[in-house]
Amino acid sequence: MGLGEALRKAMDKIQGAGAIDKDTIKEVIKEIQRALIGANVDIATVMTLSKKIEERAFKPAKEGMSQREHIVKVTYDALVEMLGGKENPSEPKRILLCGLFGAGKTTAAGKVGQWYKKRGKKVGVIAADTYRPAAYEQLETNAKNAGIAFFGIKGEKDASKVVKAGLAELEGNDIIICDSAGRSGLDDELVKEIKGIDSAFGADEKWLVIGADMGNLAKKQAQAFHKAIGVNGVIITRMDGSSKGGGALVACNETGASVYFISTGEKVGDFESFDANRFLGRIMGYGDLEGLLEKAKEIDMENLSPEEIMKGNLNFKIFYEQLKATKKMGPLNKVVDMLGLGVKMPKEAMEMGQEKMESFKIIIDSMTEQERINPDLMNRSRIERIAKGAGKKDEDIRELIKQFKKMKKMFKRFRGMSEKGMKKMGEKDLGQMVQQMQGKKAMKKFRLK
Repeated sequence: MGLGEALRKAMDKIQGAGAIDKDTIKEVIKEIQRALIGANVDIATVMTLSKKIEERAFKPAKEGMSQREHIVKVTYDALVEMLGGKENPSEPKRILLCGLFGAGKTTAAGKVGQWYKKRGKKVGVIAADTYRPAAYEQLETNAKNAGIAFFGIKGEKDASKVVKAGLAELEGNDIIICDSAGRSGLDDELVKEIKGIDSAFGADEKWLVIGADMGNLAKKQAQAFHKAIGVNGVIITRMDGSSKGGGALVACNETGASVYFISTGEKVGDFESFDANRFLGRIMGYGDLEGLLEKAKEIDMENLSPEEIMKGNLNFKIFYEQLKATKKMGPLNKVVDMLGLGVKMPKEAMEMGQEKMESFKIIIDSMTEQERINPDLMNRSRIERIAKGAGKKDEDIRELIKQFKKMKKMFKRFRGMSEKGMKKMGEKDLGQMVQQMQGKKAMKKFRLK
């Protein structure tokens, strides 16, 4: 069971409880403790959080909020505080990335560059990792994929020399990112090299890149790098595959080096600004519609309407727009996670491979506009015609229709679906209340009913 699912289970205990008393709160806190310890959050932090929730739980609820809703809110708020994070700088000039071997600095350099490029900034990167073989080629490729400028001196071993030449070459860019070398540990050699790079580069932002699989050990690493060069921000990578990600987030927050970004996959676009509120809501299955709309805006995907999908108005045309945008927006499972539907989607649809998605695109391309808008028109003769036009078998068309119907059914049912015990909360369901506590005005029209 992942961190989000385990935390959701704890919240469900509040919903399903017949009466809210101290024993109920203690039981909920135990569930949260298990979830956090399983995510590699250190025990001292878990106990501090537990005490905070217990102290706040029985304070008077705000006007218009029941005691049950109040307890859910204070629990959620305490978890957000624990995860930390803060808004990243909107206009940094020079960003120095540092970290140990395998943290993903070079990949992060391309991702950071693209993130700012999408926001109208002219970005360049300097390959100052002169220690690791192929670091030059990797950053050059990442820069090309991100659509940003690249500078490096192949074969040059003096990192400071590369940085000085890079600053001259990339002058005129709004933001310059410097990728530094790593080691297996923060030894004197690495500290000396990073200080030399920093002196030549003149960074106004120094960000530590660290893997989510470090868990609570991230705290020691963040403290060590901060002592060496004064880290003022963190990027956590591999958040898509590590069960210790929660521990890494909490550990970094405790050092005061707040998390700016998280990397959620291998592709250059699998990268997002970290917001504890939205992150927690998404992993617990409440969705991140604001994040989805931001992604859609980034890739100018006017034809994908989360509101229409939430209404159950899914047709082949909308489905097709998602398929066309998959490479830019991410796999279907990430999109439905942002809608808060991840736990409700059919497993086979969630695990749909890229090859299968491409096949479906070809099939939908062979449909008429009328068929894309009205899937109910599908019959044997239409299937045979589409199969012939797409160069596919009839079975392939039927498989697409089958997957589509399952998805449509799930999306359509979602608006009227209540989680077990949710009605016991009173006037608002948990999804609505989370939206209320997040204060997302833009999300109101997507309210779960």
